[in-house]
Amino acid sequence: MIALVGTFILYPIARAIYSSFFQKSLLRPEEAQFAGLANYAEIWGSPTIHQVLWNTFVWVTVGSGVAIVAGFMMGWLMYEKLPYASVASAIILIPWVLPRVVGASIWAFMFSGSQGIINELLVTLGLTQEYIVMLGSTDVSLWPPIVGMIWRLAPLFALLTLTSFQGINDRLYEAARMDGATPWEQFRYITLPLMRYNLAIGFLLMLIYNIRNFSMIWVMTKGGPGVSSTTLPVMIYRQAFVDFNIGMASALSVLLFLVLLVFSYYYIKVYDQVQGETNGN
Repeated sequence: MIALVGTFILYPIARAIYSSFFQKSLLRPEEAQFAGLANYAEIWGSPTIHQVLWNTFVWVTVGSGVAIVAGFMMGWLMYEKLPYASVASAIILIPWVLPRVVGASIWAFMFSGSQGIINELLVTLGLTQEYIVMLGSTDVSLWPPIVGMIWRLAPLFALLTLTSFQGINDRLYEAARMDGATPWEQFRYITLPLMRYNLAIGFLLMLIYNIRNFSMIWVMTKGGPGVSSTTLPVMIYRQAFVDFNIGMASALSVLLFLVLLVFSYYYIKVYDQVQGETNGN
């Protein structure tokens, strides 16, 4: 077990950290030169990478936030309103089970400047007079992939929410209604406390997934134009396999690893709390 962990987990991490201290081309690895913290200093001082980090922050926070809210509402509607919730849950899962590249291609076509349905809809509603090349605009190119990512992740959170709702004993709501509790008070004092750990775990998993998400942006915009829609994973790919700068790619990978390590720590902490309460009961 220790050998497997060392070979497949610890060694690649250690190798990436080691490579981040070198100026090294993927085309001429034998000419690598030790550079100390030069790659990290370049990250710290580069306006381009600052833009990439800001894009990553917007991508993760806005995309995850909207996906969570939309997923929660969908889960609640399936629990309260829909007579065939099991059938609905199977249908809404389609975006999640589709291959990532297929989903991204669908949204790339929908946001297409000349043939996409999004432009047709905007023109029909009178919101714009002419087609907008959204995937080629430095002002808005990050937002179409965010829409595609929300479409993919919201159903997953909806199923998590639906399962959490179904796990709450109806007698709690009946007792609350008999005591005169309003729907908001039932939600605040029964639903949220009982669902808090499930929601927290879903939230952290969503953040971790989005931070390392690569395919949606790469298929739709390839991070462009310029770096207007480039996030950290896309930047790492560009540095490694477009610019062949494996030293900088390794330094960025270490940065991404540290961010994921923080979220993973909180995920394990919440999971342990759930296990502790479950065993206590």
